[in-house]
Amino acid sequence: MTRRERLTYGFLWLVLGLLPLFLRPLWEPDEARYAEIPREMLASHDWLTPRLNGVLYFEKPPLQYWMSAVSLKLFGHQDWAARLPLALAAAIMLWCAWRLAKRLGSRGPIWAAVMAATTILGFIVGQILTLDALFSALTVLTFVAAVEAVATEMAGGNPRRWLLVEFAVLALAFLAKGLAALVLPGGALLFSLCFARSQPKLRRAILHTLFDPLGWILAVALTAPWFVMVDRANPGHATFFFVHEHLARFLTHEHARQGSNNPILDKLYFAGILLVGLLPWLSASVRGLKRGWTFVRAKGPESEDGSLHRWLVGATGLFFAWPFVFFSLSGSKLPPYILPVVVPLMALACAFERGGEEPATLRRAGIELALLGLAFLGYGLVAKQLPEGAGLWVILLGAAWIAFGAWCMKPLRMTVKLLLACLSACLLLLTLTAERAAGPPKEMASLVKAAPADAEWISYGVYRQGIAWYTGRRSVVLDGTGELAYGREHLDAADQERWLPEDRDGLLALASRLKAETGRPVMVVASPRDWESIPVTTRAAFTVIAQNGGNVLAEFR
Repeated sequence: MTRRERLTYGFLWLVLGLLPLFLRPLWEPDEARYAEIPREMLASHDWLTPRLNGVLYFEKPPLQYWMSAVSLKLFGHQDWAARLPLALAAAIMLWCAWRLAKRLGSRGPIWAAVMAATTILGFIVGQILTLDALFSALTVLTFVAAVEAVATEMAGGNPRRWLLVEFAVLALAFLAKGLAALVLPGGALLFSLCFARSQPKLRRAILHTLFDPLGWILAVALTAPWFVMVDRANPGHATFFFVHEHLARFLTHEHARQGSNNPILDKLYFAGILLVGLLPWLSASVRGLKRGWTFVRAKGPESEDGSLHRWLVGATGLFFAWPFVFFSLSGSKLPPYILPVVVPLMALACAFERGGEEPATLRRAGIELALLGLAFLGYGLVAKQLPEGAGLWVILLGAAWIAFGAWCMKPLRMTVKLLLACLSACLLLLTLTAERAAGPPKEMASLVKAAPADAEWISYGVYRQGIAWYTGRRSVVLDGTGELAYGREHLDAADQERWLPEDRDGLLALASRLKAETGRPVMVVASPRDWESIPVTTRAAFTVIAQNGGNVLAEFR
């Protein structure tokens, strides 16, 4: 990187990768879950077996749990400390966007990092504590390392360093989320062989990235120990993880995460996500894809350099197309899954932007910003269910995006520094607005603060992850086993009834028992709908002390 590129990279990482992690509390359910599991690892001193609310939890491998646990150990019990691995993910994604665009021949490769960091999808997913940001970053780095290995071998160099990086990062991605770490970059590289049909040397270089023996030995050495040890300590883990959490998720709707009940709309789910998630660089992405496809299809001289460049463009396009098709076919869909495609799209957009097109690109981005601002403005004006004062924030957000979009359309006296500063300010305003508009019903922090510090907690109807995170103790989950079902099955009958009872009508008896056993205050948290469904005679034994729009907090008298 040049000095200017390093400064831009550092600015993007600090302002858009790190700062948002400090701006709001953890949201239910995902963020609190992925903070609580590392907290329980620290509390139990068991770094082998993930637990959630004191029961076995094997839906995902442990890499990010370990990273968050180390962060919590170093920086204390802070929301931002649990999120800190996302800062590493952001650094990796930004570097990969720059490196891939540079390899593709972009005149300004750092702009691929700018675009990747400022897409709606990349910015939002990059600050929400799930496993997707880190997994996506490691998956993209696996692909970029493979590309570098191929390019190095074609140039007559030794690709060993890049191959070792590729397989080591592949192992980390596997430890972050599982088999998709193999499928996404591996599928793109395998299909890219069709662009090397007439070049045996190029074909061999690609096959080295897929089947290098030393690389696979390294990957297995890094991944196998945890899987072997955790299955020995907890027989049945392998079946649950590989069958229930992989095959069943992909082939069925067992987890109720389909994009739509309509089978056609379900398959188009990620197209809709990208239409919004790639803003304000949607038009640039489409143009880059179109020009990349035209370049790959063009017939030219079969030189090694020409074939390598053709393969680079084709493989990068496939690293967008293959994950898009794979996740579209899956029976389980969530918006963050498609995050890995952002980097190849932005790299192609930068690589195929022609000299002198920058003003037109900025104008189109301005139009997209203004359209998004109009959507925010309209929502702020008509929405009736927003928390008090949140509507004004949404209106201000929409006005700011419209104003900035209009400036991009007619960029008088706009400099690169002003562009980056204003775009970053608009995105940070989005985070602050989301916290006020959508955050309160998703937070447990305020409810926990309203209750006595030594209270016993009952989560009614669903497991609320943040109770354990903010109190440091298990909660009793009444008729809300859900994702804790596997862990419940591995408890004895007494502990099942103690921690995960399923008799919804037993709230009064449960609260009475907890009060008698512990002598502490007993709190119950329920959704407004669930609270209203509780018989009046049962509710009469409780005093409502707080509400946050999504939950009712009541104390047993």
